[in-house]
Amino acid sequence: MLALLATNTALLWQDRHRVLEHTHVANTNLAHAVSERLEGAIAQVDQILDALVYEIERSELSAAALAPLQPILVNHVARTEQLKGLFVYDATGAWVATSEPTWPAGANNADRPYFKHHKDNQSGLVLLGPPIVSRSSGRWVLPLSRRLNDRDGAFAGVVLATLDLEHVRHVLDRFTLGGGAITVLAAGHHMTRRPFVGADVGKSARAVMDLLGPHASGSGDARSPIDGVTRLYSFEKTRSYPVRVIVAAAKAEALRGWWLNSLLQSTWVLLLCIVLKRGNDYTRKAMRQRREAEERIRSAHSALAQANQSLEKLAQFDELTGLPNRRYFSRRLAKTFKQAQRDGRPTSAAMVDVDHFKKYNDHYGHVEGDRCLQLVAQALQSALQRPDDFIARYGGEEFVLLLRDTDARGAAVVAEAARAAVARLALPHAMSELGVVSVSLGLATASPGAKEDTATLIQRADAALYMAKQQGRNRVGVSDP
Repeated sequence: MLALLATNTALLWQDRHRVLEHTHVANTNLAHAVSERLEGAIAQVDQILDALVYEIERSELSAAALAPLQPILVNHVARTEQLKGLFVYDATGAWVATSEPTWPAGANNADRPYFKHHKDNQSGLVLLGPPIVSRSSGRWVLPLSRRLNDRDGAFAGVVLATLDLEHVRHVLDRFTLGGGAITVLAAGHHMTRRPFVGADVGKSARAVMDLLGPHASGSGDARSPIDGVTRLYSFEKTRSYPVRVIVAAAKAEALRGWWLNSLLQSTWVLLLCIVLKRGNDYTRKAMRQRREAEERIRSAHSALAQANQSLEKLAQFDELTGLPNRRYFSRRLAKTFKQAQRDGRPTSAAMVDVDHFKKYNDHYGHVEGDRCLQLVAQALQSALQRPDDFIARYGGEEFVLLLRDTDARGAAVVAEAARAAVARLALPHAMSELGVVSVSLGLATASPGAKEDTATLIQRADAALYMAKQQGRNRVGVSDP
């Protein structure tokens, strides 16, 4: 009986440890899934900002010059569910373009922290700030902003995108929590929470940040600085942005089933001391139930892993064309370039831009514009014959070709084939001097041993594209080696 009681105590302690470990694993997986989802949503808006900054810095920053940009801003907001609004401010903070249908006369955002940051800092990187109340909608939003420079590199204004926190709440509602909670922090402030606590939005999360420390991910067991409840928590920071996701379960709630099982198991052991046969039957039943519970947990973990793989795939491919997106291309380019330099082989890249695409959109509408991009993407892809040839959507109406082990002459052949493939589509384009949709390409080749990096290769290809457009479009421009 003493040996049986000692064994029972050891089993209960191991079971308690297993319950806590399983809770930590579930919290960690959920925190990773949510952070990946938020990373993808924010990265999509970041790409929109990047495209807008690129377009705006090539034109004059004035209300009259940016008037044609308003439909594009509206279209981005309509097609991107997490995006609440897009705004362009000049160097004084005055509103010069926005996705809103109207805005108050004399509206100015020079007092916003993000505006002051960009005004005082030369960095062109995106800034994700803490949640703020939107002056246009009166709702809580998360600001993402980029600096605008004039042709001399001086501060010319700010482009702002706002993420709807209501959308983030809906994202959290799609995950099963049980009795747990998910807290999302942005730039050291409370962003949202499930269960939702409206009074916490926008408040400083200093106490929580002190608890988590400087680590990008981790887990622990501590008393919550928010409500004082002892919780088992796991957290993860998004890879590219100052956003932290914290998944926590009350320790008492996590152990409630264990306490019940412990009581039952101890009762069975005592009965086993009296009637060994009946106690043995009870033990077998408990072990069978435990195996079934563990099998359900393993099934849940497998389903969650598959969901994570699906989320990762969505974050790597462009939804409209089905091609790899810019972030996927950047990773592929870095890997290919490094391998080519090591093997002493050339690498070529071609930037592709649909000629007069904005005029096409304005004339035929955004639905036909999307269809045009899909057909152009298919035509470009059909021109790539080798398995290692790679195409991606770079942003907006721009695509990029990556040609491994291809010198300048071979790349020119592929680029011309791509241009011809689009021309063969014969898509009507009333606003083009050719009367049909065409593309311009800029080609650059990195020779073995060349002292340049991937950024230089893309810059030369982009410069060659600009040269092709200057020379009349519907042609291939080649960068000097």
